Amino acid sequence: MAKQPNQIPYKKNIANKVKALTKAGVPVTSIFGTIQTFQDAPASLTTFYKLYRTDMESVRAATTEKIANKVIATALEGSEDSPHTHKSRELYLDRVGGWNKKETIETREIGSEEEENEGAVNALLTALGKDTEE
Repeated sequence: MAKQPNQIPYKKNIANKVKALTKAGVPVTSIFGTIQTFQDAPASLTTFYKLYRTDMESVRAATTEKIANKVIATALEGSEDSPHTHKSRELYLDRVGGWNKKETIETREIGSEEEENEGAVNALLTALGKDTEE
């Protein structure tokens, strides 16, 4: 297949920089800006993604795998007394197991609606400086 004359080639030195910055957690737009000093750097984000998306995705996947393995190992093998073990278990169950902790809010009605309205009126009168005993 013939190469188009204006096509920017994939460069290994740019790919290595993209991988290193992705591994460090640098945002894509900052990576794109940083590589502009390289010869043959893509001038548009579209071209940048076409050439180096796979590099970024493979680094993110490898980093996620390493972190996930540590979380899972802590959840499974951690000390029962350790807060890290508990947090790892919660994170795993929440993200992977579909479990989530829910807060239950209990509401109780105190008094009748008439008493509630009377209380609101008395509070308003007190705020206005009126005597509520009249």
